[in-house]
Amino acid sequence: MKRRLTFVFVGSAILAVVLALFCNWYFPDVVPLASTEPIPTSWRLDAAFAVSTVRWTAAFVAAASAIALMFMNITKGSSGLEGR
Repeated sequence: MKRRLTFVFVGSAILAVVLALFCNWYFPDVVPLASTEPIPTSWRLDAAFAVSTVRWTAAFVAAASAIALMFMNITKGSSGLEGR
């Protein structure tokens, strides 16, 4: 269980970093719109939103995996039944 959770943590952390770099490299000029700004090309805004959503989801999965691993290491398997 710990090994799989570690793979999930590492994979999602790497994915979040790669997507953050990709978003900063490919969409440097796409920012949230203010009411007075002209509307940029809509497909770039939609693509940046999709990449950003996947990036934040991967970051959440990495954080949740890290917290789960931390709690698993703190408890050290004391959750089993005593009589068995």
